[in-house]
Amino acid sequence: MKKILLGTTAIAAAALYAQAAQAQITVSLGGYTEFFGAYYDDDVPGRTSREFQLETEIVVRADGKADNGLLYGAKVELQNSSGANAGIVTDEASVYLGGTWGRIELGDFDGAADTLAIYAPLIGIEQLDGDAYDFLDVTSGGTRFGAQPFFGTIKAPDSGDSTKVMYLTPRFAGVQAGVSYATQNGNEGQSVVGLKAQTTYRDFFEFGANYTGTFAGFSVALGATGSTASGEDALGATELEDFFAWQAGAQLGYAGFKFGGGYVDGDDFGAAVGTVAGDAKAWHVGASYTAGPFAVGLSYADAEGAKGGFTTYTPDYKTYGGGFAYTLAPGFIVQADLMFVDEDVVSTVPGSLVQSNEGYVAVLSTRLNF
Repeated sequence: MKKILLGTTAIAAAALYAQAAQAQITVSLGGYTEFFGAYYDDDVPGRTSREFQLETEIVVRADGKADNGLLYGAKVELQNSSGANAGIVTDEASVYLGGTWGRIELGDFDGAADTLAIYAPLIGIEQLDGDAYDFLDVTSGGTRFGAQPFFGTIKAPDSGDSTKVMYLTPRFAGVQAGVSYATQNGNEGQSVVGLKAQTTYRDFFEFGANYTGTFAGFSVALGATGSTASGEDALGATELEDFFAWQAGAQLGYAGFKFGGGYVDGDDFGAAVGTVAGDAKAWHVGASYTAGPFAVGLSYADAEGAKGGFTTYTPDYKTYGGGFAYTLAPGFIVQADLMFVDEDVVSTVPGSLVQSNEGYVAVLSTRLNF
């Protein structure tokens, strides 16, 4: 009987302890739903001209603070997937520890090169870094048209939401720095890469630092980031070149106006060994103006580099355009982009001919943040 009583008491005590521990954690729910309508055209034969797209995301956060000041918690982002059998999948998920010494995060999320990057202000559907290019991105005859180079046009190559660890320093005198590491690029969740049989990067490091501050009514942001990784010694798969990339950017704001830009040297990122794919690089500029619920902006980028899928290289990729956003009600935003693309593309197979392509895409969206 004593053993039963002691066991019952222990279970009850454990339950009370668990409740007390949970009581220190605040769980919050948020997210957004965004609907896109686009009209587009370019030189690719057989191209469609209009399409709809829907993106929705649910964000669950659990944040706590221990008696000793330790911050801790988790974040899970659930997002709709694409395709005929689209469903809900995990976009990002991570746990973190933080304090006056900085923050450690572990899981599937964007790394230091993405988190710390400074670049031009982007209004509307994020222009150079937005969803408009989804409607121009198409592969025809083994060559990929419309899509930006693999690394984009404004940030250093990064590991996306690959499973990783990251450390960020506290922001001191306006400066914050950080570093992240992913063992295998493109590998997330419970997946484990057991064999060298994939076209991917290994030992993917990202790092960087930025500064933000204000002076006499001016806002200033400066940043530099970098990344490096080795192409997996793939057995029976395409091997990628090793790379060391860097990015630098700046942004200046005053009285509703913002101006900025940046440069990316992507080295051989995205280039497969033994193909015509060469250097990856880009520069961009942009400006915006915000007045109350209304914002408008313009941006331009010039780039070259391999495209995702490792079958296409663009030696000359120019894209430019503008966007606007209007907050119709708290959390409800109407926004639009008009972006143009002028590119030369070539298959990475030696001896392939360069093809030219020009196009545009006009996108209108409604977005509800909650």
